[in-house]
This record gives sequence, C-alpha cells and structure tokens, in this order.
Amino acid sequence: MHVVADRIFPSEPCWGLQEGPEQRVVHPNGGQEMRWVQRLWVIRGDRKAKFETDFGPASDFPDATPVIYPSFGENTVAQLQWLAERDRHSDKWAKRRKEMRAESTLIADILRQEEIMMEVRRNRSQFGPLTSVQRIDFPHEAVRQRQKERLINARSRAKRT
Repeated sequence: MHVVADRIFPSEPCWGLQEGPEQRVVHPNGGQEMRWVQRLWVIRGDRKAKFETDFGPASDFPDATPVIYPSFGENTVAQLQWLAERDRHSDKWAKRRKEMRAESTLIADILRQEEIMMEVRRNRSQFGPLTSVQRIDFPHEAVRQRQKERLINARSRAKRT
C-alpha cells in the first residue's frame, strides 16, 4: 500500500522518477494498450507519495528510452521532469542501439554455432569442394556439451527463484 498524490508542485523534493512503457487497460471492453507512463515519488512530510502521468500511447515515442532517475530528496520535481522530458524527445540512445545492432555479429554467430551443433547431433556427414567430414559413430562430445549446457541453465534458473 502506498500514498497516492493527486497533484505535485515543481519545488517539492523528489524521491525519484521512473518513465517508460507500461501495459494498461484503456478500452471499456477491457482491452490493453502500451502507454508511456511517468512515475514520480515526492516527499510529503515523513512519507513518500506516488504521482503518475500518462503521456499517451507508447507508439508516439518510438525512439524514447525508459529511464530511472534516483534521488533522495536533493532534487526537485521540476529538475527531474526536465531531465525526463529531455531524454524522452532525444534519439541519442536509439541511434546508439541501432549502431550496435548493425555492427554486432553475435546473433549470426550464435545461429551458425547452433546449426553446426544440430548437424553434429543428427550425425550427418558433410561433403563439399573444400570439406569432407564423415561421421560414422555417435557424437559423445556433442551430447556431453548439451548436458553441460542444460545443467548450467537449470542452475541459473534455480538461483533466480
């Protein structure tokens, strides 16, 4: 349970700001839509109160990056809202994400590695102009590697819960 503020003032001390997409019920028939929501926590006396602002559909902000600005009362509401608005309308981080995706070969490398391991598991031979690999027995190394991966994944899932 938390205190909800019905209004905020620009000079109020702010405990923090979070802004990003959130799925909300907006249609009378119960349909949900992704909305761009800003949450502010202000200090009212000895308690923190939450104030939310809905800026509309998240599709209106295609290049916006979700942000969190922590503050322990040293910043005002106006200062944090100014930072959030600046970042909401900036495409700096969207450009950087696109650059990193364009130059990254990580996904292609993982897919290629998975294809090779599937061929090994199926025990298929490969013949071509530059390569000739014939597999005639059971691929024990591939099975051991797959078991090791499953064990690591199971342990990481157990740690998360």
